[in-house]
Amino acid sequence: MLPCRGSSATGAVGTSGGARETLELDKKLTLLRRAPLLAALPLRTLRSLVAASQERALAAGEIVFEEGDLGQSMYVVVRGKVVIWKQGKRIAQGGPGDCFGEMALIESKERSAGLFALTDATVIEISEAQFRGKIATSPRALFALLRTFSDRSRKDLDALARDNRKLQEYAAEVELANRELTEIRQQLEEKNRRRFDDVLSQEWKRAARDGTPLSLIYGDIDFFKGYNDAYGHQAGDECLRRVAKVLAEAAHRPADLAARYGGEEFIVLLVDTGPEGAATLAERMRVRVESLRIAHRASAVGAFLTASFGLATLVPRPGLRSEDLVERADRALYAAKQKGRNCVVSAPAMAAVAKP
Repeated sequence: MLPCRGSSATGAVGTSGGARETLELDKKLTLLRRAPLLAALPLRTLRSLVAASQERALAAGEIVFEEGDLGQSMYVVVRGKVVIWKQGKRIAQGGPGDCFGEMALIESKERSAGLFALTDATVIEISEAQFRGKIATSPRALFALLRTFSDRSRKDLDALARDNRKLQEYAAEVELANRELTEIRQQLEEKNRRRFDDVLSQEWKRAARDGTPLSLIYGDIDFFKGYNDAYGHQAGDECLRRVAKVLAEAAHRPADLAARYGGEEFIVLLVDTGPEGAATLAERMRVRVESLRIAHRASAVGAFLTASFGLATLVPRPGLRSEDLVERADRALYAAKQKGRNCVVSAPAMAAVAKP
């Protein structure tokens, strides 16, 4: 607590105090009786309380007490304005007639908030002994104190209700934004799927005409739902972008196509590529994802983000469809997950059909 500047103590007022002192005391008593707690006291008791209490003159910005100080006295504002603050934020303001610090004094506990002068001000400091001897013995004063605490509690509850409404409104706005974002994400995924399906259809026809192999790599980030839950959807979106970037860089040939295929799944189409080349590329992708060193505390594989890959290779011929290539790669990906994740599994070669 900062030292009190310009403090003074008032002594007892007797008949020899002079007309000026009596006038100042009467004016002070009039101000103090604005406080419901003190207005409940008989005038004689109030005079005695004021005479026995210390008057403190405060400069603007001067601290009366701080959060965490032991509550050994209460304060009544006579002149000027004061501010209550908690954890660096202003939560209330008071003026002449307002009382502060009663609760901490009654409970003999640390103060839950601080008090400082907003303007030049004067306060009366009532000690614990004066409170117990002159206020706590008055049923009317105790009733007024109870009403003060009730009013403050009601205000606190109203403030909590307002804050709760604001939180509900904010939650509704966030939910709406998330729904819109989900819709946009789904639209983008559908667009990617349509583009991939179009390219796959074209390349399937070309490979069937030329008799060349098509390979498909199906990748899935391991435990990605747990990643989203642990780090949030914004971090999840950034993670997906980084993974997509390294996969696209690995599949660097102009004819190759790497695309998001839904959620955390990626698909890579390799033209004129056999199983050995596809397996080499898939392993390179797996290593690159792991090398990103993206922390993933929700993974059962390890401390960092990993991905699993399944691949399949087909030479298009009558009786086969492009969907067969996707299904075989999907089954290989499932096998990679069953194997423990963070690995590459190739679909078994399809037996050649004997010529008639």
